[in-house]
Amino acid sequence: MTTTLTVGPWSALGSAASQVRTAVFVQEQGIPAEMEWDVADQDAVHAVVYDAQGAPVATGRLLPQSPGVARIGRMAVLKTLRGSHLGQRVLEALVQAARERGDLEVCLHAQTSAQGFYERLGFTPRGEVYAEVGIPHIEMFLVCGLAPDGTNKTDGFLPQD
Repeated sequence: MTTTLTVGPWSALGSAASQVRTAVFVQEQGIPAEMEWDVADQDAVHAVVYDAQGAPVATGRLLPQSPGVARIGRMAVLKTLRGSHLGQRVLEALVQAARERGDLEVCLHAQTSAQGFYERLGFTPRGEVYAEVGIPHIEMFLVCGLAPDGTNKTDGFLPQD
């Protein structure tokens, strides 16, 4: 499958990201639309994968969580394309964006049904399972940058340049 990945602001990618998120979160998972959208989209870095016809098929966003820590969220891949590594491409692009801006850690709130996906890509669970919008989630994290002393704290998720 030929795809294109684009990383950018909501102003450029919001319409495409919205299509995927509406299909996955609102229509498929039944999350109320008013709970899906927030003002954080305006300040987030977004990643969208487009298929060969230019239709958006996967998305995610990156936000600052705290100094040196980024948070990935709203990861979504259309149901018919899950397992085709599109989620991995989005995740890798967002981790790289976090690394480029100097973040040392990336965290996310994974639906427990996707925990294995994130673990295979180097994320580690932290804390206990909890409900978010009525769906079981667990916080996960990945050390992704260099420590202040310059030592490599990367666990191999992405190669360092």
